[in-house]
Amino acid sequence: MSLAYRAVGWNRQKRIYDLVIGGLLLAALAAYSLTIFLLEPATTAETFVIRFTAIAAVVLLHVILVIGPLARLDPRFLPILYNRRHLGVTMFFLALVHGVFAIVQFHALGNRNPLVSVLTAYRHDYLSVFSNPRNLAHFPFEALGLAALGILFLMAATSHDFWLKNLGASLWKALHMLVYAAYALVLAHIFLGALQSERSIVFPVVLGLGFAGVAGLHLAAFTKERKVDRMRNEATNAGFVRAGRCADMEPDCGKVVVVSEERLALFLHEGKLFALSNVCRHQGGPLGEGRIVNGCLTCPWHGYQYRVEDGCSPPPFTEVVFTYAVRVIGGDIYVSRAPLPLGTKSEGAAVDGKLTMPSKEHPLEFYIGWKANSPARLGKHSMKVVGALLIAVPLLFFVVARVQNPVDSGGFEFGVERTFEGVLYETPLPLLQVSASNASAAANFLLVGYGKYGPPDVIRGKNGQKVRFSGSLIQRNGVAMIEMNRPDSLEVVVNKERPSSTAYQVSKPPLPVSLGKGTFVGELVDTKCFFGVMRPATGKVHRACAIRCLSGGAPPGLLVYDAGGNTVVLLLAGLQGKKLDIDIELAARTLEVEGDLELHNGMPILRVERWRFGPEGR
Repeated sequence: MSLAYRAVGWNRQKRIYDLVIGGLLLAALAAYSLTIFLLEPATTAETFVIRFTAIAAVVLLHVILVIGPLARLDPRFLPILYNRRHLGVTMFFLALVHGVFAIVQFHALGNRNPLVSVLTAYRHDYLSVFSNPRNLAHFPFEALGLAALGILFLMAATSHDFWLKNLGASLWKALHMLVYAAYALVLAHIFLGALQSERSIVFPVVLGLGFAGVAGLHLAAFTKERKVDRMRNEATNAGFVRAGRCADMEPDCGKVVVVSEERLALFLHEGKLFALSNVCRHQGGPLGEGRIVNGCLTCPWHGYQYRVEDGCSPPPFTEVVFTYAVRVIGGDIYVSRAPLPLGTKSEGAAVDGKLTMPSKEHPLEFYIGWKANSPARLGKHSMKVVGALLIAVPLLFFVVARVQNPVDSGGFEFGVERTFEGVLYETPLPLLQVSASNASAAANFLLVGYGKYGPPDVIRGKNGQKVRFSGSLIQRNGVAMIEMNRPDSLEVVVNKERPSSTAYQVSKPPLPVSLGKGTFVGELVDTKCFFGVMRPATGKVHRACAIRCLSGGAPPGLLVYDAGGNTVVLLLAGLQGKKLDIDIELAARTLEVEGDLELHNGMPILRVERWRFGPEGR
C-alpha cells in the first residue's frame, strides 16, 4: 500500500528482479549471437535484431502467462509473481523493437507510409479469405502482430498502480486480461508468418509445447480451484464450518476457534489437524490455550491431559472430551458443527504443502515484496528457479539459432559505393552492360533505385549510351544488380574520337538467344530483395516488401525450380518493349506464366504473353 505515487519506486527485491531479467536476456543474447555468427557470419544486423527480439518476446510472453497458474498451484512461485509487470514491460519493449525494425525493413523507403503499408498491402488477401476459407494461410500476418503490439502497449502503459487506482480494480483487471487476446494474435502472427517459412520441425514443436504448457497449467489451476470450491460446498452442506487457516497453526500449539457459538480447540500434531472441546473436564480450563506434551494435549490450568485423536485421558485416568471431524480444503480448516460420540477416534485432517506445514525448525514463511529480503526457504526456491532458467533459456536460444533458416549467399554492399561504367539499355529491362573483364559477377547489371524503387528517371533517353555513375552492388548466384543511390553522379561518357557535346557513342543491344516458348510455374518476386538486399532470402517470400518494391518499379521475377530442386529466377518483361502489366498484389503467389524465354548475355528474361494463378496461387 502507498500514500503517494512516485514514477519509480525500486526496492531491493525489485532491483534483484530486474537484474535477473537482464541477466537472462544477456545469457540468451550471448547464446543466440555466438551461434548465429559462428554458423552464419553473413547474417545482417537487421535480420539478427528482428529474429532475436521476436524470439525473446515470445519466450517472455509464455513465461508471463505461466507464472500466475504456477503461483496458484504452488505458493513458492509467489515471489516471481510479485513483480511480473516488470517482465511485461520488458516483453513489450522487445516486441516494439521487433515491430519497428520489421516495419522499417519491409515497409519503409517505398511509395507509401510504412504503417499504411502494413495495413493495406494485402487488400487481395483480406477479400480472398472471405471468398474462399482455404486461403486462410494467406491471411496477412503483419496486421495481427500490429494488433498484438497495440494491446501490449496498452498494458505496459497502464501497468503502474496509478492506473489501477484511477481506473478501478475491475476495469484495470479486465484491461490486463487482454493479454490472452494478445497471445492468440501472436500465435496467429507466427503461424501465418514465420512458421510458413522456417523448414525445421523444431519451431512448431517448441511453440506447440509452449502453448500446451500455458493451457495445461491454466487448466490445472482451474481444476484445482474448482475442486476446492466443490469441496467447500460439500463441506457446508454436510454441516462443516470454516474455522481458520492452516497457515495460522503452529505445531503442537492450540488455537481457540468458535463454531456454532461454541468454543473449540484446534491442534496441529504430526502433520494433522484435530478439533476437540475447549472445556477441560477437571475445572473447565481452556484446552485451546494448552500445548501437546509427550503426545497428549495438556491443559494450561492444572496439567490434565487428553489424546487429541479420541479426546480420552491416558490410563488410568478416565476423563473424556468431545472430538469433532475436521477437513482441510484449499488451506482452510473446516470443522463439523456436531461432535463425534464420546471416545470416537478421529483420523484428523492432513495438512499438505511445505509452506502450510510450519515446524519449530522451519517457521511459517510469508513473502512480502516491499521487505528487503525474502524468507530463507522461499529465497532458496526462487534461486533454484532462476538457476534452471539460466540453463534452459540459453539452451533454447542455441537450439533455435541452430535450426533457423540459413542466410543465402546473396549480398548487398550497403553503404559501399563503387563506380560503374558501361552501356545502358532501357529495354527489355533497365540494365548496364559491361565488358566481361570489368564485371565482378556478371556481364549485365540490372538497375534499381534507392529503397523500394526502380531505376531513377535520369536513365531515360540514354538507351545504348555509355555512362558512368556511382552505386552499390547487389548480387546472388551469379546475378548482379546495381542500386543507383547516387543518381546525380550519372554522366554520359563522351566518345574520345568524336568529343563533340552532341556526339555520343550509341550501341545496339546484342541479339538475345531464344530458348523458345513455354509455360513456367513459380512465385512472383521482386528481384532487388531476392538478389541480396533482404536476408536470409530463403523460405517464404515476404509479400508486403515485394509488393512495395514492385509498385515502386523494381524488376519482377518468377522464382522457379529446376529439375535438381535449385531455384532460378526468370526476369519478367513485356512483349515488344511494352511495359509489363501485372497485378503487384500477386507477389509471392504461385503463377503459371506463358511466354518466350530469352537469354540476354546469360540473363534469362521471360517475355510474358499471359499468366494465371498456379495450383497454389489462390
